[in-house]
Amino acid sequence: MINGYNGRILEVDLSSGAIKPRDLADDVIKKYVGGRGLGVYLLTQTLAPQTDPFAEESLLVISSGGLGGSLTPSNARFSVTFKSPLSQTMASANSGGAWGAVLKGSGYDAVVIKGIAAAPVYLKISETRVELVECARLWGKTIPEFRDGLSGRLSKKDRVLAIGPAGENKVLFASMINDSAHAVGRGGAGAVMGSKNLKAIIVTGGKKFQPADKGLYEAGIQQAGKLIRNMPITSKALPELGTAGLIKLIADHDMLPHRNFKDTLHAPDRIEKITGEYLRKKILTSKKSCLNCPIACSRKTRVGRKSGEGPEFETIGMMGANLEIYDIKEIALANYVCNENGLDTISLGNTLGLVMELFEKGIISRQDTGGIDLKFGTRGVLEKLAEKTARRRDLGDLMAMGAQRLAREKKAGPLAMTVKGLELPAYDPRASYLQALGYATSPRGGCHLQGGYAINLGFFGGPRQVNRFLVDTTAGHLVNLQDSGCVGDIMGVCRFAFFSINEFELSRIYSGFTGIDVSPDELKTAAKRTQNLERDFNCRAGFSKQDDTLPDRFFEEEIEVDRQMRSIDKTEQLGRMIEKFYEIRGWDEQGVPLANTLK
Repeated sequence: MINGYNGRILEVDLSSGAIKPRDLADDVIKKYVGGRGLGVYLLTQTLAPQTDPFAEESLLVISSGGLGGSLTPSNARFSVTFKSPLSQTMASANSGGAWGAVLKGSGYDAVVIKGIAAAPVYLKISETRVELVECARLWGKTIPEFRDGLSGRLSKKDRVLAIGPAGENKVLFASMINDSAHAVGRGGAGAVMGSKNLKAIIVTGGKKFQPADKGLYEAGIQQAGKLIRNMPITSKALPELGTAGLIKLIADHDMLPHRNFKDTLHAPDRIEKITGEYLRKKILTSKKSCLNCPIACSRKTRVGRKSGEGPEFETIGMMGANLEIYDIKEIALANYVCNENGLDTISLGNTLGLVMELFEKGIISRQDTGGIDLKFGTRGVLEKLAEKTARRRDLGDLMAMGAQRLAREKKAGPLAMTVKGLELPAYDPRASYLQALGYATSPRGGCHLQGGYAINLGFFGGPRQVNRFLVDTTAGHLVNLQDSGCVGDIMGVCRFAFFSINEFELSRIYSGFTGIDVSPDELKTAAKRTQNLERDFNCRAGFSKQDDTLPDRFFEEEIEVDRQMRSIDKTEQLGRMIEKFYEIRGWDEQGVPLANTLK
């Protein structure tokens, strides 16, 4: 067994109730490391690409990062890998907090769940016992209500990963939530969990992992910590303002969406009401960090009698700026509802943007909206619509389908701001060709993170910063960003730490932690291996080159960026970038991985 791992996977069949640990081979660890990599490997070994995400044989694979259990800065993330009911692609989403580290401390590196329970259950995992517990009386409860309903059964050491009514009702963009506010947000993992009648996974465990080479391990951690402390974005901006501190920056770069991505025009005095500075002044109660994280970007907030965590940048961007709602308190209250019910705020805000545009164009009416004049800027509706979506009531039942399906049902497909069915987050791709290519090629659909988190190089690259409107070199930059980001995902390290560190520091820490001599290039190879498996799965699921594109709005409608009108040329810009991207990735002209690449 490799040092720093348990060498064990827990297999759970909800249909039969069978629970079986099995060994995790060392060669699999060496090839896929953990987190996203291990999850993708385990999923593709068993799941046929054409499987219905809600079928009995569909899988949820939950895996801790390769550096889980270590003291690496910002390393608390775990991954959930599944076939998305929203996009039908393979999806791998991750979450912070402390749940992933506690899972590893319970004696397992990953959990593979299949089947459908006959009645609602939760899964309880500890170092000494694993059990399924019926909880029909708690079905239908919000996540805080579920925790309250287990009063007396939960210890202070227990960590809870649960779904709310959105997951139970199979809202296609339902989230899983751990520690009440940390979301496994994108792609509908909560809906898959709900389809299995699985309400929660509760873990407890205190197993400790000692490094194989203490000197190398500690030197790597010290270097990583120093870099995080010295980079302004990780030492000042994020700690002082949280992710909401990005609002003004992204708006100043003409990238913050407005009116369902119609443009990026925001009056400065209105933007000021949703910035990180304004959040800090009006609703902040304290800062919070994930396990082992010196950045502390999370925010505890209060609005009136309600309190919670957030809202984060994406929530403010999509449920605020995109909807023309410039009220940090209203956005925060809606965010609390989303966390309580298990909803992805990016997809919800994007879908709401579509609904508002459909209403203004007369495609849907007051009869569809429950009597609400649901125009852009309509106030006082966010909480109510989030609740209706989670419960699939009235207009919420339509919104629960997600933007792509809703737009197609209303014969307004081009108005859905999605890629491969996944709703775009709060960055307009016309303001960065890096971002455009990232959205088009992200394995799980319209995603800024797995698309390469292009703002890293576009705005925070320091001496490595590149022109965001180049065409010929963008593919190379983006492949490097995607590979580096995937290294973070397989290690379980937060993308925000990657503003300061990368695979060079992590290879040193990992080598010291595990005793395996791993170079930065070898970590990148594990990342490439992971992404090629994702691409191969998606191709076999029916996706092709024609799906590597963007909504027509970005090709046909211009926005003003740096006082210049810009759109994206589908052939001469995106097409050329994709052609080069395929070449670098080792895929054929249709985007299918070549035999030698897969080998």
